[in-house]
Amino acid sequence: MILTITTDFSTFAGYAELAVQLISPTKGILSEQRTLWTDTSRELKVDIPIAEDSKEAKVVVFPIGPIIPKTSTPFLSKFVCRPLPHIVGVESPRFAPKTAARIDSVYREFVIDGFPFRIAEQSGETIIRHVWDAGIILSAAATCNPVSLLPDELQTFMQMTGIYGATKILEMGTGVGVLGISLAAQFPEAKVVVTDLEDAEPFVRENISINSPNFPHLRENISFRTLDWGDRRFPDWTLNETFDLIVMADVTYNTSTFVALADTLEHLLKHGATGAQVVCCGKRRHEEEEEFWRIVLGRGFLVHQRTMFTMDLNGIFRHCQDGMKKDGEQVIDFIIMNTSLTSNNWAAAKATPTIC
Repeated sequence: MILTITTDFSTFAGYAELAVQLISPTKGILSEQRTLWTDTSRELKVDIPIAEDSKEAKVVVFPIGPIIPKTSTPFLSKFVCRPLPHIVGVESPRFAPKTAARIDSVYREFVIDGFPFRIAEQSGETIIRHVWDAGIILSAAATCNPVSLLPDELQTFMQMTGIYGATKILEMGTGVGVLGISLAAQFPEAKVVVTDLEDAEPFVRENISINSPNFPHLRENISFRTLDWGDRRFPDWTLNETFDLIVMADVTYNTSTFVALADTLEHLLKHGATGAQVVCCGKRRHEEEEEFWRIVLGRGFLVHQRTMFTMDLNGIFRHCQDGMKKDGEQVIDFIIMNTSLTSNNWAAAKATPTIC
């Protein structure tokens, strides 16, 4: 098989030893190979011997290595359920090992309040229909119980978001749904609407379905709706349905969508989501991402809190409010913004941008 090693499409130099197991539902581990991922290996070929009588099995890939001190990032370790919180394992569905059929989806397994939380994503080297880093991090922070496991600065940030008391949550750009579904799983009293392009819906619906046995309230408190930021014929529900919180994870990587995303946020906050807070988490991939925040500030948005951390190759978080990273680190951005503007005075605000 070919393993594609990626952190979405950004560079992240490092290495890790991986265990690759072929597991039978009746006989357990049939075979195991170990391989080393290095920063020069985007793809790894792994050969696994198959026994003559192998009828059904699944492949499981997970990182192995030295245990990270418990004081590093316990909230991430708890969510990914492994001592290496910067690498998330993956497993295939069951298949007949002797066939050459392509496996089109794989599963990530997380943990929320002691219950398995599984997310299906597309296999293959693409940037769509995948679990992305900031979605994992914000999901881990939002579902962390107790919140004392969060770093002090992140704990303060999360308490300011309004997530814990939100009654109606809208997610923009949900992808395969890891963030929105984790919020719906953790907060059964909240109604969660996750949105994206139409082709995201099959994976989102599958992920709601496979998690419903452990979180039965998902059948009632979460729904998917199509929302295309580039389409100016906004759906009717965006005009009259109220939300008190909008969440976004890893939505500012593509500069060509900045204006469309800002337009959509502006539309929502002028209508049904008037007064809502917007909570955004993103892994910084390039300096051009800062342009998005200049755009929304120029439209009358107010940034109330911006907290930055770096994450190194051991998955250790370090608060760095200046955003300066060391070698081997990546910057994770947490932002809270909203606006007190109404549709009547929005135009005036555009003429006088608020600088934060």
